[in-house]
Amino acid sequence: MKLTFLGTGAASAYPLPFCQCAYCRTAREQKGKNLRRRSSVLINSDLLIDLGPDVFPSACEYGIDLTKVRFLLQTHAHSDHFDPGHLITRIPEYAGQGISRWNLAASRETLRKMGRRLCGEEPGVDLFDPKWKEKLNLAVFPVSAGESIQLGTYHVTALDACHDESEQALIYAVRQGGRELLYATDLCRLEAASWEILKGFSFDYVILDQTYGPGTTGGGHLNADQVVEIIAEMRSQGILKPNGESYATHLSHEGNPPHNELARFAASRGYQIAYDGLVLETEE
Repeated sequence: MKLTFLGTGAASAYPLPFCQCAYCRTAREQKGKNLRRRSSVLINSDLLIDLGPDVFPSACEYGIDLTKVRFLLQTHAHSDHFDPGHLITRIPEYAGQGISRWNLAASRETLRKMGRRLCGEEPGVDLFDPKWKEKLNLAVFPVSAGESIQLGTYHVTALDACHDESEQALIYAVRQGGRELLYATDLCRLEAASWEILKGFSFDYVILDQTYGPGTTGGGHLNADQVVEIIAEMRSQGILKPNGESYATHLSHEGNPPHNELARFAASRGYQIAYDGLVLETEE
């Protein structure tokens, strides 16, 4: 299993375009790992989690061929996670050639919201309508928290993100062969039902939302202190393998200092900080 982080920033990216706080100023000066596009991750070459606004420029920078993607897991339809302008180019009117069939999985409410946002690009889009699915060359799989589906070689389990109930936002546990990944961006908390499901896994990688830094609070997302607690609990229960790795992503400038400083904080607490372009790979 190979993971490529196409983006590790929160909704407004990092640094914020017009912000003059110390963290944003430092990020502009130091660049490198401090520059974060909106969060998305590619598994191997064919499974994408979140078709966000920065997926295309990231793919170009990191030499990734998006024509190889066959599967899309959409956590929810907020604008930093879903760009309808990318998906709509799959219809014939854009004259694309050799467009492969995609398998799209998301909650029903997320699929409805994606459809409404796509209507801003092309009136009448309905991701539940067979005609539109054919036009977009999509197979659509509505999933609910607690359900599992098989997509090619991937066994995918959806869990409640407790992030946006109106969209039934999800996080995903992905198993391929003997490898397991939890991708939990925009996670607010793990309910008891989710913990029970997670006990059935032994993850090689756990990727958690860290929108807010140490001692910083906000709505709908985790902060660094909560990340530390969750990772410790997962290790104690064997949900994260003894040699498994944990990373934080979806980072904002709110309490999250520049990468090197934040990486030192994380290392002292048993996890790591992801950055754009980071590649993780396990051998079968």
